[in-house]
Amino acid sequence: MRKETVEQKVYHLIKNAIMKRQIAPGNQLFENAIAEKVNASRTPIRSAITKLESEGLVNIVPNKGAFIVQPTIEEMIQAFEMRKALEEMAVQKGFSNLGENEITQLHQYVEEMRKAYKDREIAIYQEKNNAFHLLIAKASGNSYLINFMAEILNQITIYMVLYDVFNGDDEEEKDILEHEEMITYIENEEKKEFQLLLFRHLDSSLRKLEQDKLNYQSLTTLF
Repeated sequence: MRKETVEQKVYHLIKNAIMKRQIAPGNQLFENAIAEKVNASRTPIRSAITKLESEGLVNIVPNKGAFIVQPTIEEMIQAFEMRKALEEMAVQKGFSNLGENEITQLHQYVEEMRKAYKDREIAIYQEKNNAFHLLIAKASGNSYLINFMAEILNQITIYMVLYDVFNGDDEEEKDILEHEEMITYIENEEKKEFQLLLFRHLDSSLRKLEQDKLNYQSLTTLF
């Protein structure tokens, strides 16, 4: 097994800290402090931060430094508006192409979501949730739709990781049950009912995210 480079080590250190909410949105990443923590020069630190910027997790502001992204509620609303438009197109183009193999895979994703919820692993939960919705887009056969859907899902995942408290209330369990209900609509070929539930599901997710952002409390800062 190849040993991690300093850049890879710093990249994973910061990314894991963001995913576990050990660095609050808007906090600055000080290269000197990170370099001292990992006993390295600033060059690999800067490279790791640049990679995180490319993934939408960090903003680099000229002459000021690097900061953990801090999306506004308006940005979240716009992202969900775009997602709803893409999801609607995915349903129109892909719903009728969902067969037995796809349904089996959707059930698997839901079980993996349930396990991640039980283990309080929000990053894994979001990964499986995204896979569920992306599979429907893939059924459309439209490569542009698939790519745009993947991009918006990744962006919303960042918002969820930053602000979703994932605190064991009934919201995540309700989320899982709604995904199971979606599968039932697919099995019964009830496209209209599926789409109505999907939109209610997205609206509920946005409302919860907005509330979580307003009530946000940061954890201990890593750096």
